[in-house]
Amino acid sequence: MKKNTWISVVATLVLVLGLSFLCSKFLLPLLEFKTYSETFCLTDQITDEMDVYDIAKLYRDSNSTVAVTVVGHNTELNAEQMSLGSGVVIASKGYETTSLSENIVASMGSYIVTNYHVIENYFDDAFTRIQISIIIEDESEYSCELLWANKNLDVAVLYCDDLNADYIRMADRWVNCDTKVRLDYEEVFTIGTPLQIDYLNRLTFGNIASNNNYVFSTSTTIYPTRINGVLSYNKYSGIAGVTVLDNVYEDVIDIAVGITNGNSGGGLFDSNGVLVGLTTLGANVESTGGNQMNGAVPIYPVIEVLDKLIANNELGRNYRIYDLDELGIVGFDSLEASQITTVGNYSYYYFDEELYDASNYSDDFNFISSGYYILQNSSSYSALSALSQGSVITSCQITGEESVEVVDRNDLLYFLLQIDDGDQVTFNYTLDGRSQSVLVQF
Repeated sequence: MKKNTWISVVATLVLVLGLSFLCSKFLLPLLEFKTYSETFCLTDQITDEMDVYDIAKLYRDSNSTVAVTVVGHNTELNAEQMSLGSGVVIASKGYETTSLSENIVASMGSYIVTNYHVIENYFDDAFTRIQISIIIEDESEYSCELLWANKNLDVAVLYCDDLNADYIRMADRWVNCDTKVRLDYEEVFTIGTPLQIDYLNRLTFGNIASNNNYVFSTSTTIYPTRINGVLSYNKYSGIAGVTVLDNVYEDVIDIAVGITNGNSGGGLFDSNGVLVGLTTLGANVESTGGNQMNGAVPIYPVIEVLDKLIANNELGRNYRIYDLDELGIVGFDSLEASQITTVGNYSYYYFDEELYDASNYSDDFNFISSGYYILQNSSSYSALSALSQGSVITSCQITGEESVEVVDRNDLLYFLLQIDDGDQVTFNYTLDGRSQSVLVQF
């Protein structure tokens, strides 16, 4: 063999060994740090030969359904506390859609949906050092960040940069869907983490129990208690009797599926494996005669905001997501008003994180009509200043689109999620029996 050939061979071997060393030293740890999916969308693996049980097992054994944990230090109790729930991966590397007048591609980590109440300690001033994590099928744990949450709709979206799991497709089959595709007494299944981590990805089957939504409220009355001899009213300190309306769940999907603590935020899937809601709450079996009467919230709000969240997170955009806080208004609908007035006659009401003196708001809390009643308005939108206390929003319309009737709170919340920057929106309302309207530029 010629001398030059030997030199080439030796040089090639040295190069290969060098590259191998660099890969083992630097590249492989990076690959181990990020777990990339091979198929991107797990729903696309479903074939015509698979029945609902095959689909459920496919999902259960994947990394698309996860446990969600929130750990933080409770300064009031001086102790670490953990809350546990469930979640579903709804986008990851490979997710692509055209919306917002641009092509939106998810090319980084995973986006996980769960319930707001699963991660609500994140917003509690009593907690410090909050860490949100997800746990996948092999019990590996990954830290997450919170991208968006809405308490009234009880939904939240997390982002995990260190995991790219297969995702599951969503579909609106409850809110703004055609009546032909509306959920109606059909078979469904859930995957969640009831009770504790040992039950990760527990599978339950059932059906839609009713085609009517029902209301579930978390109204409570806080009475003064003595702790170590000190009179305390929890965070409502100094108030002798407070009716607290923490939240009223509306547009709840009535399901006959066995769920329990820890299932919250887990997926409710139709018989085709499409994510249609999140298992959220359950009725006391003693009060229902042993019947499984549980509830799920629709996935519709997450469908509306997902592309904005991905664009903001991965492309550095600044798409705003509009809600009641963004509008600067506080109010309620007749369902919420009925929950307040039926609890009892106390001096104060704590509603939507605001304290109201009943003597000043007694007429307001007797609201029984359709629409969204305004209690307070601190809006930075000058046109919306017309919505003073006592105004009732009855319908809304984005210029160039159909008008949306506002019967209750969720109608308004769903409408706000559809607003994009630059839209012109007409808010129709009544005040003192007169119909009026305001045009707002967003």
